[in-house]
Amino acid sequence: MSEEKSYDERIAALRQEVLTLDDESSSKVIEETAVRLRGLNFTAPLVTPVDRFLRLRREGVLAEIDRIMAMSEAEACALAPDNSSKCEDLRVQYITVLIFYYRKLLALRQGSSEEWDEIDELYVHD
Repeated sequence: MSEEKSYDERIAALRQEVLTLDDESSSKVIEETAVRLRGLNFTAPLVTPVDRFLRLRREGVLAEIDRIMAMSEAEACALAPDNSSKCEDLRVQYITVLIFYYRKLLALRQGSSEEWDEIDELYVHD
């Protein structure tokens, strides 16, 4: 029988996941990708402002995790007032979504045709 990870263990695992991501894009590629995505009115369901997100590097993602962890209870847990366990789940969800989209952003920066096709399908062909 496996025990569910504690909140702190889940956050540590998410931080470790970010550290393993290949984040080697040049500043030029990062900016070109950001400009292209903003030109398409790219949005993602993040608590991080999109313009900031599009230019993040690994260290910036880790800083965003810290920012999410430091959010006031009212800000982070507006969907679950008076429920501390649900509040923790929401913070984990915010961070998980941030990492999910950051992985996609890294693939776009690396020129993944599959990821760009998905962006085109969502933002160009609709």
